Amino acid sequence: MANALGVIMPDPTKLSTASGQLGPVCAITGRALKFSEAIVLDNEYVCWDAYVEATGASPSTDGKEVGGLKLG
Repeated sequence: MANALGVIMPDPTKLSTASGQLGPVCAITGRALKFSEAIVLDNEYVCWDAYVEATGASPSTDGKEVGGLKLG
């Protein structure tokens, strides 16, 4: 979408602040994401779960528990 000056602006319906910061909305699930969580698939932002479902992809490494770290 371009404004009167011809500058391309993002579509506000595809953005959200529900996660506490401005970020995209998953095109498949509708979940609010942070830009650091979003994956681009066919020019749309999607979450990891939607990406796995759409592509059949899987992680290339196995996760492991690391003691002493406070994540989240």
